[in-house]
Amino acid sequence: MQDFIRTIIDFDQKLFLAVNSMVGTSSIIDSSARIIGSDYVVPVFLSLILIFLWYKETSILRKFKARLTVLNSIFTLLGACSIVFILNQFLFRERPFDLLEANLIFYAPTDSSFPSNSVAAVVGLAIPVFKTYRKIGYLMLSSGLCLAFCRIYVGIHFPGDVLGGILTALVSFFLSTVLMNLFSRQLYLSLLIFEKWKWLKIVRL
Repeated sequence: MQDFIRTIIDFDQKLFLAVNSMVGTSSIIDSSARIIGSDYVVPVFLSLILIFLWYKETSILRKFKARLTVLNSIFTLLGACSIVFILNQFLFRERPFDLLEANLIFYAPTDSSFPSNSVAAVVGLAIPVFKTYRKIGYLMLSSGLCLAFCRIYVGIHFPGDVLGGILTALVSFFLSTVLMNLFSRQLYLSLLIFEKWKWLKIVRL
């Protein structure tokens, strides 16, 4: 078993070095990777898409469908981040630049490398949308995977960390969907109250 784990870790490190070794071949690619792999660009982009989904529909049924999807994305995000936090209390993996001669072109995080919190977050936002709105979901998932690749490229995550983040998001999505199905009536009622309150406020103005 230990030999098997060692083999996986060795493969993970070799794959990281293969990707990270491309650093320096193009200053444009390096700069783009730093931007896409940052903590803000992709998360903000995905958040704007969720805001668009929240307001895009006009019919009440489609509106509720869109808003339940957005809520599922938010719950999946929160669940994924919570799972990562719990795992990090028991498991700590050093960053690639601490273990290998990596080409670090990003700031050096000090928290555990596994699983990737940023990847878990953005993929967690994307999966519920992908389930309901395929085209928009493809865009969101593609953005999340670009962030994942860039985090490897700039030297702060192993590929295994990224895969762990994706699996964490999938687990969180499953749990979020189960809970939303259990409390679907309460969620619909809350959305209905929100909608009526909004129109009541407009009439009063």
